[in-house]
Amino acid sequence: MTTLEQTKIRFWGGLRTIGGTIVTVEYKDSRVVFDFGLKYDPSTNFFDGQLKLRTTSIVKDYLRLGMIPKIDGLYSEQDLAGEEGVVPAELDKRETAVIISHIHLDHIGAMGTIAPEIPVYLTSDSLKLYRALDTVGEGVPGNRNYQSCDYEQSFNVGEITITPIPVDHDTLGACAFHIQTPDGSILYSGDLRLHGKYPERIEQMIEKAKERSFDVLIMEGTTLNSVEVHREPLVPSKELPENLLTETLIPSKMVSVLEEANGIGCFNIYNRNIDRLEGILEAGKNSKRTVVFEPETAYLVSSFLPESEFAIFLSSGTKEEMKNGKLLEWKKALFERYETLDAVQINESPSRYFMQNSYEHTMEIFDLNVENGVYIHSNGVPLGDFDPSYQNLKNFLKRIGIDHVLVGTSGHAIPNHLQYILDELDPDFLIPLHSFHPERLIPRRGRQVLPEYGVTYVLKNHELTIQ
Repeated sequence: MTTLEQTKIRFWGGLRTIGGTIVTVEYKDSRVVFDFGLKYDPSTNFFDGQLKLRTTSIVKDYLRLGMIPKIDGLYSEQDLAGEEGVVPAELDKRETAVIISHIHLDHIGAMGTIAPEIPVYLTSDSLKLYRALDTVGEGVPGNRNYQSCDYEQSFNVGEITITPIPVDHDTLGACAFHIQTPDGSILYSGDLRLHGKYPERIEQMIEKAKERSFDVLIMEGTTLNSVEVHREPLVPSKELPENLLTETLIPSKMVSVLEEANGIGCFNIYNRNIDRLEGILEAGKNSKRTVVFEPETAYLVSSFLPESEFAIFLSSGTKEEMKNGKLLEWKKALFERYETLDAVQINESPSRYFMQNSYEHTMEIFDLNVENGVYIHSNGVPLGDFDPSYQNLKNFLKRIGIDHVLVGTSGHAIPNHLQYILDELDPDFLIPLHSFHPERLIPRRGRQVLPEYGVTYVLKNHELTIQ
């Protein structure tokens, strides 16, 4: 297949949604796909925990439900199995690679559907975390191999050069990408924040991007609100508002909440945030409580924070696995290395413990003495009112009589920080996405482009036009 010598950019997901971002950059016979996740919207999620995924028909089912786009040359002929309107990977002559900015499900949730012969790249840190998650059953549907790439180490897909640049987000391995073609260059921000544990990474990313230069900035805008909510233009600032709880401050906030509770402390987190896991351990130590993780999270902690001291909770389900000899090997190794505790042992002195209770294991609280206890919700699922499960969780906690306290912070830059980052990068062309209101992000000098699905944008001689 021969194409005109121009760089083509298309958008397949994530323009006015949170996540599900899919962007293709194509030059001659080479193509790079950036991120391949699923839109995060629990209120409209087809797979609600009761509807079962057909593992032998994932690609066709996802296509029919509109969960993944009809992109030629990305899915295998076997997986398409006669699905009309999509050219299988085996019949597409382009050199294609998929590159993932970080491993949140809204960026990786569908990467298992990609044909096995197409390489999928993650940063080395992301790949290590993904393999650990896959071991404990938290990978994505579909089986395939993954390739690693390293920060600041450029690699090529045909004549497209990609350079990962680290950023700070609430998961390990997150990065932006500098994309160079003979026509010009693009900076894809991925997800990022300035109030995390490593804000210097954002400043360094800005410097490195400027050193390489770029024409087009594709930037996330998750936290942008509508004009009806905030009528004033965004004021660029890198200052931290007084009421903003940063990742660094979370442990001390948790300690103050735990000190007010005379009973057990429970926490609900998103375990892909290794910084938050470290914060939980710090809060436990400073409040003189033993941190107790569920086995899956304990495995992650043992892999990424190996010097940590903690215990592992033996739920009723895990006890049944042990009794029936069905305990997985990774759990066996973990239980041999760390102390294990069940509800009976914890109830002997509940105030000595700070224990994990994820939403799917909420019923385990019935076995615990929660008198004068507290449930710290720290960005764990369900995330908020937009998720129907959130009210269900609140109702449950109210029924059993344990206080529900929010202590968390977003992985996404607040609006003023977004505008600051944008102004510092100062692109000729800005394409905002990953937002309900991307139009609110306006460059100080360059042109804002609000892209549409089905439209091809052409980068030629450092200028962006519509084909």
